[in-house]
Amino acid sequence: MSKIDKIGIGLMVIGFLIPFFVLFGFIIGFPIYIVGAILLLFGKLKIKHKLLWILVPLILFYPSYNLASSISLYYSDKQKVDLILPSDFSGKVIIIDNIDFGQSFEKKHKREQIIFDKNGIAFYPKKLELDKSNYRVYLKDVNGKLRQINWFYKSSEKITINEYGESIFEIKTDSTRKYILYNYLAIGNESIKHTESKEKCKLIELIKKGELKTVYNKMYN
Repeated sequence: MSKIDKIGIGLMVIGFLIPFFVLFGFIIGFPIYIVGAILLLFGKLKIKHKLLWILVPLILFYPSYNLASSISLYYSDKQKVDLILPSDFSGKVIIIDNIDFGQSFEKKHKREQIIFDKNGIAFYPKKLELDKSNYRVYLKDVNGKLRQINWFYKSSEKITINEYGESIFEIKTDSTRKYILYNYLAIGNESIKHTESKEKCKLIELIKKGELKTVYNKMYN
């Protein structure tokens, strides 16, 4: 193996590894990899060895990067939740956070399991930021089988995630007006837009009166 072969292989190895350790490392790593591959073509190795050095990393990169990302996410401190809905659910999923009714959430593989009933309402004791967390959405059938649902532009399924965000309930009394922040997900047919019902403005009052039961509501039931 000549000196130019060693330099070319070295540059390819560096270019291959950079994306694993540097944010947006593809921008840096790929050009370095290409330079290394070009140098290797001018080296003295046999052509089949050159092709192996060039092609094998390209083939292995995607599965290796996915595996490394999965392992990194599993051990990271990033908020990870699974939202589990009834199989026939369609509408708005409401998650009111920073409210602790003494509920507990089961963890599976370091992911908190937030389970909803048909009313689509649950409480979360800490701050939940769907835009920053790693969350997955599942439909659960009567036999307990889970089916993951995706964004409408990623899935051919009729039941999809149409939108998500943060909104408020506006609760009016004779003398005060109260705003309660909540996270929401719109679930259903991608051609249907699910709008907020005005009746849900009375959500907290209904819970306190016991007229609306929720999965994790242990105080007002």
